[in-house]
Amino acid sequence: MTTRWGVGLALLVVLALAHPAAAGHGWPTLVLTIDADSLQQLTRQGRTVVAVDVRPPDAFAAGRLPGAQSIPLTTLTARQRELPDRGLVVLYGADSVDEAAAAFRYLRSAGRTDVMVLEGGFAAWRSGGFEVER
Repeated sequence: MTTRWGVGLALLVVLALAHPAAAGHGWPTLVLTIDADSLQQLTRQGRTVVAVDVRPPDAFAAGRLPGAQSIPLTTLTARQRELPDRGLVVLYGADSVDEAAAAFRYLRSAGRTDVMVLEGGFAAWRSGGFEVER
């Protein structure tokens, strides 16, 4: 029971630090991430997940996560209303968290709470052997 409460408390602290209001207090805005295996498991379980590719359109055209939506980082502000109201939004870039981190912070500051970043980006998805659309 203690371990369960300890994990719950740790998660609460992480979520509190990642909350948009935390940035206003001088606290760092953490980026919540998900690895490729966990993302694949969520989709297999039928969880509503919207993959958003923040890479340039040519990279998106060359290969992407199945069903991914292309919203390049440079257009996110203008196109954020294209994101569905429900479901987990998973942002990803080419090969790190860095590209999608800016999109994550922007969406969190706009009040979106159900958003994460794919660890290792598209490269991690491909190296995991998961399906890729072209």
